[in-house]
Amino acid sequence: MKKKISWIVVSCLMVAALVLTSCGGAGTEEEEAVTEKGVTGPDPTPTYARHVGVGKYGGTLTIALGGDHLTFDPPLLSSSADTAVIFQIYESLLEHNPDFTYQPLLAESWEANEDLTQWTFYLRKGVKFHHGKEMKAEDVVFSIDRLFEMESPYAGALSMIEDVVAVDDYTVRFDLSSGTSFLPDLLTRYHVSICPSDIDPARFATEPIGTGPFIMTENVVGERTVFKKNPDYWWKGYPYLDDLVYIYLPDPQSCTEALKSGSVDYYRYTPISSVPEIEAYPGLRVSIVTGSSQISMVMDNTVEPFNNKLVRQALQAVTDREATNQACLFGYGTIAYDHPIPPVDVHFNPKAKPPEYNPELAKSLLEQAGYPDGIDLTLYTSTHSAAPMLEMATVMKEKAVPAGIRIEIEVMPEAGYWSDVWLKKPFCTVYWGGRIPDDALSTIYKSDAGWNESKYNNPRVDELIIKARSQVKLEDRQKTYGEIQEILVDEVPRIVPVFRPEVTGMRDNLKGIESTPNAAMWARYAWWDD
Repeated sequence: MKKKISWIVVSCLMVAALVLTSCGGAGTEEEEAVTEKGVTGPDPTPTYARHVGVGKYGGTLTIALGGDHLTFDPPLLSSSADTAVIFQIYESLLEHNPDFTYQPLLAESWEANEDLTQWTFYLRKGVKFHHGKEMKAEDVVFSIDRLFEMESPYAGALSMIEDVVAVDDYTVRFDLSSGTSFLPDLLTRYHVSICPSDIDPARFATEPIGTGPFIMTENVVGERTVFKKNPDYWWKGYPYLDDLVYIYLPDPQSCTEALKSGSVDYYRYTPISSVPEIEAYPGLRVSIVTGSSQISMVMDNTVEPFNNKLVRQALQAVTDREATNQACLFGYGTIAYDHPIPPVDVHFNPKAKPPEYNPELAKSLLEQAGYPDGIDLTLYTSTHSAAPMLEMATVMKEKAVPAGIRIEIEVMPEAGYWSDVWLKKPFCTVYWGGRIPDDALSTIYKSDAGWNESKYNNPRVDELIIKARSQVKLEDRQKTYGEIQEILVDEVPRIVPVFRPEVTGMRDNLKGIESTPNAAMWARYAWWDD
């Protein structure tokens, strides 16, 4: 039998691959939990929220959200508003803490064989879905199989999974076609939420049924979603709140005004431009944390003129990253270099950088591309509450003028943006929450990825993404990811000028629900300090 690797070892290897490189809570306490079977699991209380029994119970939290509703079915999630709902109702086998260490959830522990081609997860016993069924291995198998059966856009990131086997009621084995140390990270995504296998799957689009701390009691599309506390939640001590309410508002300013008036208590995805206004208002505060979430401009690489690399490189040359950071994020952001790996990641390649802002270079590139008189483009964007996409588009338009690149900005309403613009228009703005390199690259750049929004196709990049998954040594992954960054900077399938911080405005007596680098929002930890 092949030697097993406990999740503690793999966890610390993987933490080095993440945006924040600390091993966080993985210390003596967890190491002592290692057994012959693997690991019984660390203290289930997250390192950032060790306050079970310290927080106060009761009360209602009302949250302001923008965005449009598409579906509540986990495999098909894309709307930020829908994912905010799913965070409270469903759970995955594990999730990331804000320091990107692992938090065991429906799986208490896990282990891998020596070549990382087989992973075994040991499930928590006694966990019940909201309708009463006990969560077992059959539900995990059902949920993973649905990702592929429904052709979920996220299935591409999990393409190495050949089979999921229920070894017994509380043990699940993942058989992989190629070894990867990233499987636990990939299973933290909300698309891999565990659904009950005894429910007609058609119900999940409108009736989410999970194991999470809150149960949805009402949903009026475009107006509100209401939740109540799950009285049978497996994690004793959570949640603190009795009720949770989401209010959907049409634009960022209306959300800010609702926070100031007391109509809402928490403004999810607060624009950085609203920070001074909120901080100056009595009784309010802002939580800001550095992250790897990106705002970017996507070009469909299969249609004119974006199928010409020289045109894409010309747009790259008129991207003023520092001006974008100042105009969009008031300097709070981090400069990005047209790929999703931020400078704080240990896999960042400092040599893979695009040219500085250079209109003359852009002119020359356009002339080589067959556009000696410049070019006219339409850039679609939105006043989205989650990221300053319109501001980014405005900077791009202004900075492109000296190069003869004439950009018309089409501002679309936030409602419907992800269903009518994203993946449909050839040149548009987007934002993505923070992800580890494998997840970001597999989801956005791999040729067969469902969310390959630029329709980018490079067999060498595909090969390197897969290669990195089985590389345990950091220096090997650095070399592999370094080459990917060099290719993406050269070919420019997408322009990524900045990484944005995660910003949340809230009442100053609201605790336990700070902004997190991975843009997650877990209301299980929230409580009122009065």
